[in-house]
Amino acid sequence: MNTEFEKRKNLSYIANLLVNKKYVKSNLKSVAEWIFEEGCEFCNSKLFKEFKQNYDREFLEKYKHDKKGAIDRVIEYGEAFKKKYTINKRIKPSILEKNLNFLKELFDFSDNQKEILGFFIRYSSNYMIRELLLNKRYLSYVEYACILDIELNEMTELIKKGGYLSSLGFFNVNYEGKIELNENMKFKYFCSSNFKNIDEFREFFLGKNIEPNLKWNDFNHIKNKNVLEKILKNSLITHEKGINILLYGEPGTGKTEFAKTLVKQVGAKLYTIGEGEDNILGHEDSRYKQLYRTNVLLSKDKNTCLLVDEADDILEACYGRNIFYRSKVDDEASKVKVNRILENNSQPTIWIANQIDDMDKAYLRRFTFAIYFLKPDKETIERMWLKSLKENGLVSDISIAKDFSKKYSISPSFIDMATKTSKLIGGGIDEVKLTLDAMQEAYSNGKTPQRDENTSKIKFNPNILNTDTNLENLTKRIIELKRLDFSLCLYGVSGTGKSFFAEHLGEKLGIEVIKKKCSDLLSRYVGGTEENIYSAFEEARTRGAMLIFDEADSFLQDRTGAFRSWEITQVNEMLTQMEKHKYPFICTTNLMDKLDKASLRRFTFKVRYDYMTEQQREICFKHFFGQEVSGLLSDLSKLTPGDFKVVKDKAEILGFMDNKEELINMLELEMSSKDVLLHRKIGFI
Repeated sequence: MNTEFEKRKNLSYIANLLVNKKYVKSNLKSVAEWIFEEGCEFCNSKLFKEFKQNYDREFLEKYKHDKKGAIDRVIEYGEAFKKKYTINKRIKPSILEKNLNFLKELFDFSDNQKEILGFFIRYSSNYMIRELLLNKRYLSYVEYACILDIELNEMTELIKKGGYLSSLGFFNVNYEGKIELNENMKFKYFCSSNFKNIDEFREFFLGKNIEPNLKWNDFNHIKNKNVLEKILKNSLITHEKGINILLYGEPGTGKTEFAKTLVKQVGAKLYTIGEGEDNILGHEDSRYKQLYRTNVLLSKDKNTCLLVDEADDILEACYGRNIFYRSKVDDEASKVKVNRILENNSQPTIWIANQIDDMDKAYLRRFTFAIYFLKPDKETIERMWLKSLKENGLVSDISIAKDFSKKYSISPSFIDMATKTSKLIGGGIDEVKLTLDAMQEAYSNGKTPQRDENTSKIKFNPNILNTDTNLENLTKRIIELKRLDFSLCLYGVSGTGKSFFAEHLGEKLGIEVIKKKCSDLLSRYVGGTEENIYSAFEEARTRGAMLIFDEADSFLQDRTGAFRSWEITQVNEMLTQMEKHKYPFICTTNLMDKLDKASLRRFTFKVRYDYMTEQQREICFKHFFGQEVSGLLSDLSKLTPGDFKVVKDKAEILGFMDNKEELINMLELEMSSKDVLLHRKIGFI
């Protein structure tokens, strides 16, 4: 900044003040003091000597009867000062000046807009100018006009709130009309970074063209992807304005990678806001201003697309759920600005959001097309595993792919990451598992996800289930008829195998099983549980899967006893989704009497589970322990398959698997503990 050009530029601001009669008249004393104390450093000694001869501490007193003469003398000094420090062609422009010229070309600034921005940068970064300008933090619009030698009306128009410079985010105008340079713009780089050419400077704002990591056929599971390809390709040919594509859904389902691959497929370049150097957030309107700047920069490009990732904050600016973090800008103004962007963007824009529940419908109407992203189905996940394992030089086996897709419920974005991590450390399948375990734990906020690995080791045996419906016949008929539009309510005693049968049925039908527990669906936010219920049904519909709700009484409790509105809306949402669902839906509950009566009419089958009969107990003993116990379990009337599973785990630890007497004693203990629970009184008595 301390070049000859910058020195002269800074002093030219002072010269403009010294030759402005109105400014000098209003600030005569301070101007004269500056000339006397500082001016000798910047002007020839003869001029300064002549001025000093007519100045002492009683300067104003001497000229109180001839103030006009004093003002004329200061202006005479100022004109000589300005002549001395005029910038000519022989003086090499500074780095800042070169970058300001790049800005002018990129954003089509007028000469005065460029000069205004240049002054703000210099004033904020150079202490000498602030000293010369009386150390004022804020200057008046009149002073700005004087310093830059611009008409006041034009100056006011150029720096007003909502004007071009302000909308671009180069400076901010507060509610008192004070101007502050936007520090998030990293203007210090403008003063020190010697960009080679305008293309390099443009990249400072835009970042580089984004390239995909996947191929188009990797997204064959995305419905309507070919429709979207046609829309994007034709809009680039016709240069249609206001083309907006919305990709929304669960995090980690490939929305961003799909966007990159889509743009590559149509032969265009893709840029995203936040990839350039001006990507530090923090100011209340910075995301919108980044978007506005990028739109301006790309407006002349004919084969580019723009990606707005994590767009929830822009699209929910006015109606976000968390009112404590809403923007302070005027809500209606924000809505209008976003609408104008959606209507007038010159290049197709892809918006990515995780949730659109809070999006204003006025925004939604302005989108050209939208695709909802869910986790891919089992077969697609298996193909992803096979491809990623092969590309990273690991064992590419369908059995390994199936095992991974079954055990790990994390999003597809982790697949490639896990295999690349293993390759990086020279590992194999075990290292992939290690990475997946660590990432799934992180994805679950530090909780180790529970997997039903133990149940998969136990062979399903319908002969140990005591139900009022023949489940073998039911399963056979469903398979024969190829019916998927059915629902089951499995109710009764805990531990009798309700969930186990539901998963077994899904396996027999050869379809994916999506199992949701109470903790997966209940939300602390009002409306959150209803949203989770809807998403679960939508996921099952999209993937053609069987949906299982454990502990369904939590969502289908009788509304006649409800005291809170959300207790009713949860049940209403469940009933609505059940009514229109065309795929297998199974609920399990231990509390049938607590279910809403309207829900019972919506289940195709209601199957009651009870304690095992004596014959079933003996079959179960043989099933778990491989031993005959004819007549030895006649008194244990309240046993379930779950009790046998618990005793088996105990016996394996204690080494009693071959000790029939000890096994029966442990079963008796399990049953007696139930009696204690059933007869226990509330309180300490």
